[in-house]
Amino acid sequence: MKSKIHEYQNKYVAMSKKIVTTIAIVVASVIIYSFANNETTNTDKGLSTMKADHLLIGVNNFTETLQWYEDILGFEVEVQWKVDGLDNLDLAYLNNGDFRLEIIGDNSAPQTNRQASGFADHLSHQGFAHLCFQVEDIDLAMKQLNDKGIETFVKAETYPLSFYERRVAFIKDLNGNIIEFAGPLKDTRNN
Repeated sequence: MKSKIHEYQNKYVAMSKKIVTTIAIVVASVIIYSFANNETTNTDKGLSTMKADHLLIGVNNFTETLQWYEDILGFEVEVQWKVDGLDNLDLAYLNNGDFRLEIIGDNSAPQTNRQASGFADHLSHQGFAHLCFQVEDIDLAMKQLNDKGIETFVKAETYPLSFYERRVAFIKDLNGNIIEFAGPLKDTRNN
C-alpha cells in the first residue's frame, strides 16, 4: 500500500512540475509577446505626448480681432489675461473645441503684417505663412463666409497631390492674416 501511495505522490509531483512549467512558459510567452508588440505601458510624458496646442497671432487691434474670430469663425474666448510689467499687451486664448488661437494685442504697435498681393506671392513667403482649418464642404464653407461679408482671397480649387487630391480655398482675416480652408485628403489611386 505504501508503494501505491508513493507512486501516486511521485505522479502528483511530476504532474505538478509539468503544470508549473506550462504556466511559466505561458507567462513568459505573454511577457515576450507584449514587449515584441510594444504593448507595455508608456511612461514617457515627454515628446511621445506631443500634439498641436495653439497658434499665436500678434495684432494691434486686440478687441476687434477677438470679435472677428468669434463672429466669423465661431471661436469662443477661453481665457483673457494681462502680464505684470507688460501693461501694453492684452492676451487671450480663443477655442473652437478642436483648436486654440492665442491672440496678443499691442494697441500701440504699428501694423507690420506682410500683406500678400496674390496666391503666388503668399506661397513664396518664408516662415509661418497661414493657418488652415479642415472642413467637409469647401464650397459651402466659402459661401457661409461670403454671406458674412468675408471676401475670398483664393477661390476654391481642387489640387492634385501625387496620388491624392484636396479642395482648398483662402480668405484673409481683418488683419490680413491668410486662412486656408481645406477639404479632406482624397485618395485617387482607386478611382
